[in-house]
Amino acid sequence: MLVKEAKVLKASKYNVFFEDKDKVVCVNFLSKAIARVDKEKYGKIKEIIEKPNKNWEGEYEKLKKDLLFGGYLVDKRFDEIQHIKMLNFMERFDSSSITFTIMPTMECNFDCVYCYEAKTGPSIDESKTKEIARYISRIASQKKSVHVSWFGGEPLLKFDTIKFVNEYVKDACEESKTNFSSSMSTNGYLLDDEKAKQFDELKITSVQITLDGLPEYHNKYRYLKGGRPTFEKIYSNMKNLLKVTKDVSVNLRVNVGPDNYDSISELLNMFDDFPKERMLIYFRWIFDSDNAKDFYARVQKFQGKQPYRKLSKFYIEAVNKGFNVLVPILGKNVYCEYDKISSILVGPKGELHRCTVMNNSPIGKLTEEGPKYDSIEYEKWHKATAFEDEDCMECKLLPLCGGGCRLSRMNGYKGCPEEVSDVEGFARLWYAVKEKEKEKANTFKLNKTIVGSEKV
Repeated sequence: MLVKEAKVLKASKYNVFFEDKDKVVCVNFLSKAIARVDKEKYGKIKEIIEKPNKNWEGEYEKLKKDLLFGGYLVDKRFDEIQHIKMLNFMERFDSSSITFTIMPTMECNFDCVYCYEAKTGPSIDESKTKEIARYISRIASQKKSVHVSWFGGEPLLKFDTIKFVNEYVKDACEESKTNFSSSMSTNGYLLDDEKAKQFDELKITSVQITLDGLPEYHNKYRYLKGGRPTFEKIYSNMKNLLKVTKDVSVNLRVNVGPDNYDSISELLNMFDDFPKERMLIYFRWIFDSDNAKDFYARVQKFQGKQPYRKLSKFYIEAVNKGFNVLVPILGKNVYCEYDKISSILVGPKGELHRCTVMNNSPIGKLTEEGPKYDSIEYEKWHKATAFEDEDCMECKLLPLCGGGCRLSRMNGYKGCPEEVSDVEGFARLWYAVKEKEKEKANTFKLNKTIVGSEKV
């Protein structure tokens, strides 16, 4: 007869606890559990976590079951790192769906001070456009979903290409009953009414646009070639895009630096009459670039030793003003889409790149038969892993970041997300976001009940 062995427990490596007024918030980054308890109950929780295998009774016994359910306590045999590794590998090497990021041109109409790109270069021709569209359409029937993302340069300089590829691939996906979706990263300047009105039909449901503070700061960072300002036109185009479409959401990226830091709060006030339920906003320090080393040195000096703490206040402020916020390292088991073999980045000549940051040294070419990679370079790209890094093995953010930037790791240094500089601050932000989401959901239910009562 088999005898069931008593379960021996241990505390999870990924617990974070912090005080919130007269309460304590308990977070687990692996299970994604969040709980808020009074300090008396937390005292009991602390006792249980310190001695998880004691024969607890009464309220303690119930709390122990709750801690086990939330992943704050786990089976001693459970290898959390191996579990994270499995989730990471499952996402990285899953090929049931596919994403094509297409850069139809390397030309750009902007001359941003911090840009890492050359801002000039080749554009796709008609022959290559058709070749890419035909290949994606041919494999659509083998996939659960196909996603086409547009990048650049400035992709709207080649709107005819976007229109042709999306229509062609969308028709093929409809025929094979494969889900099709599309997105775009654009500076927004060329997103006029005529183009915007076609986005729903083209299944472009997500558009990333950047505004860097109030006009006087944004126009100092992100101006047209020749120096003319861009803020007002981008702002107007964003508002119109959300007006003339039903399915499009805007991901608003705000790059933060020493000049615009104090203007971010005022920027948020400019969206009071926008449909914020169709917007996601997020904040990032200005990116390092070989083209602007002196500028980035000023950014680094301004950030100080805890860059995320200085940045996270904007997320809290945005949530309090009714925005949905995009917390970059949440919601996936990899750091970046280019960690995945199912993400293919295609340049204007059909060249294949590792990621959008490293788009000046191709490692293959897209042909009629499909992607043809330099196998040595391709395997080198996918070889980089956090699971052989002692620091990563001890980091509480491992379940969320997947080891950080692959390009940084391949180049011999860590590409940790900004959140790693303030793990408790990140946990606080996450909790604040979840509380606001819950509040919104409860408001929606209340309004629905009131409307229903009126009908009766």
